Amino acid sequence: MARSRSLRSNTALIRRALATAQKEIERAERNFHQTIRSTQKTPASAYRSSGINSRVSGPAARAGKPAPVQSAITKVLSKRRRGLAMDRLQAALPKFDEKSLLNATFAMRRKGLVTFEKNGNGRGKYRWQD
Repeated sequence: MARSRSLRSNTALIRRALATAQKEIERAERNFHQTIRSTQKTPASAYRSSGINSRVSGPAARAGKPAPVQSAITKVLSKRRRGLAMDRLQAALPKFDEKSLLNATFAMRRKGLVTFEKNGNGRGKYRWQD
């Protein structure tokens, strides 16, 4: 009788372990299929260029588009050959505050779209790169 109890408890223990293992396998399969689906939606070139390794979600909605501030700065600077100082740039774009203009021009300088020329007299000017 004692032997049958231990046999039943062992059987129950084994069944619980199998059920747990089965749940883990199903969870891993779901994650695998979800990852496969997301990689099929995103082209391979995006993974190489942006350094995406194991992301599950798709690409960002605004990927590849410049910020509205940057496109406004581009419009203003591309029309003026001699460039603009920051105060003139602010006057030309009253919709944007100084901080957003500074951040946008910084990002554009890093991309090589805009240069900042500072000569000895007066303030420096932002100039569009041709």
